[in-house]
Amino acid sequence: MPKENEKQHIFTRRALVFGGLQAAAFSALAARLYYLQFIKADEYATLSENNRIKLILIAPERGLILDRYGNPMATNDKNYRLFLDYSTLSQDTFRKTIERLHAVVPIQEKKLKALEHTRVSSASMPELIKEHLTWEEVSLIELHRLELAGVNIDVGQIRHYPFGDQAAHLVGYVGAVSEDELTADDQPLMRLPEFKIGKNGVEKMLESQLRGTAGLRQLEVNVHGVPVREVGKRETVPGENIRLTIDSRLQEYAASLVKEESAGICAMEVDTGNILALVSVPGFDPDSFSKGIASDYWAQLNADKKSPLLNKVTAGQYPPGSTFKMLVGLAGMESGVTNANTSVYCPGHYYLGDHKFNCWKEGGHGTVNFNMAVQQSCDTYFYTIAERIGINSYAQMARKFGLGHVHDIGLVGERPGIIPDPEWKMKRYKQRWAGGDTINCAIGQGYVLATPLQLAVMTSRMASGKKVTPRLYVGQGEERPEFEALDVKPELLQRNRDAMSSVCNEPGGTAYSKRIMEPRFAMGGKTGTSQVRKIFQRGVKQETIPWEYRHHALFVGFAPVDNPKYAVAVIVEHGGGGASAAAPVARDVLQKIQELDEADGKNAAPSDMVPTPGGGAQP
Repeated sequence: MPKENEKQHIFTRRALVFGGLQAAAFSALAARLYYLQFIKADEYATLSENNRIKLILIAPERGLILDRYGNPMATNDKNYRLFLDYSTLSQDTFRKTIERLHAVVPIQEKKLKALEHTRVSSASMPELIKEHLTWEEVSLIELHRLELAGVNIDVGQIRHYPFGDQAAHLVGYVGAVSEDELTADDQPLMRLPEFKIGKNGVEKMLESQLRGTAGLRQLEVNVHGVPVREVGKRETVPGENIRLTIDSRLQEYAASLVKEESAGICAMEVDTGNILALVSVPGFDPDSFSKGIASDYWAQLNADKKSPLLNKVTAGQYPPGSTFKMLVGLAGMESGVTNANTSVYCPGHYYLGDHKFNCWKEGGHGTVNFNMAVQQSCDTYFYTIAERIGINSYAQMARKFGLGHVHDIGLVGERPGIIPDPEWKMKRYKQRWAGGDTINCAIGQGYVLATPLQLAVMTSRMASGKKVTPRLYVGQGEERPEFEALDVKPELLQRNRDAMSSVCNEPGGTAYSKRIMEPRFAMGGKTGTSQVRKIFQRGVKQETIPWEYRHHALFVGFAPVDNPKYAVAVIVEHGGGGASAAAPVARDVLQKIQELDEADGKNAAPSDMVPTPGGGAQP
């Protein structure tokens, strides 16, 4: 009997322990259920919703780039693109789909291998298989749609540049996003396979305005991740349409004048600083960059000795040659060391110690003053003035006119040029400044370098008497900015303008034969020729030496002479002579600007007068 009671006691104790364990387990389960259903309900509801909803980013439409009258310089064309959504495919289905797709629309072997790699790495976004599909290819894919699981066609955009290579350096181009261009804020959008950003020119300069804001599609998907229906959509915000200061008619015309050359042209309004034309030739096809440049075309561009990838207007640095001489003359008069009537005798050379510096004209120019020296581009006159006033005096004057520093118009790669002085030479070469340096730099040779943009700014300041700064894009700024007066005496600027007028409009002027014949359009200017390498023998014909060793040809000018409105700077690389190669181009550009201005004025409505969209070395 006691044994039975003991057994009963043991059984009861075990039952209590087991019951207690069950109660504890059920309590823990109840607590967990309460935690999941009440405490974490919102969090798991969100996760569940995310499993049900698939979010698809939509790339925004890129803003247009327009000229000053609204003519398009960069637009968007339709681009039929083929995508493959890995999330809807098993490994076997993936291989079958690729085989069938390749039979319908051939895919490059390199791309096929890349697709397999992407599949293995479980890409989270649809893969861009092919773009720029023809309508025939689109039709074939649609015809076989039932056999091509996970394959989709959509209509995107591809950038198109109506002016092609004539405005390539100005407008720029777009391209795929590289890893170092990704930012935290825009990373999802910029990782879209079809998304492109500005890489050069205005496209890069105004990328933030042109890009726009991405949209979003919310798709309900089944357990296999296959979209069932669209449950929501946030529309994209297109990029801003940008209006430049450029007149595309003038841009096209100026480019046509130098299409066979290696050249740069910059034309400006002297009172606003608005750039009307910025031409660098040869150029390149910006559409080819938008579509993905072919390796052979890229190699061709890099091998071309005329440097088609270089923007010669903003990044090309050249000795300004005789176009620089006026600054030496102005510095002499500003300092009081000389005046407009100071005469210098030119026998055809100049001696500094026992070193002989030739004037470009053998036999010399005789006795010349400032006006005559500019008109005939006498080297000896400016050698003499430079030695009297010293390098620091005319270097300071050059900087007043915009040489030697970046003007920051927004284009990538703008360079500052060089306005040297003793401090610069010591820092650069660890050498003292020499008298010969002063003489060489006085005629725009030696260490002096300038870009065509800087020379156009220089000319605008000479023509207006104001500290004009250039611009390509007005934006929210003033339509007609107020520039402060240039720190140069107005009467000296007028003497300089008169001398530039005599270059073109008086017999004996170096550009007299290249003048504008219509009096109301008459121009003033200055020819320039800069040596690429030193030539020790006078009279060498440029056409007899290799192209890359010929002189650069330059011209700066303004028009009309009695009330300057426009300025232009032209560089023709290895053109031979400023009067023969660059002056005719500048003449035609300045005449065209004024003709367009006159025609626009006649065609404009009287109420607003806004044009309608339309279209030493030898001097």
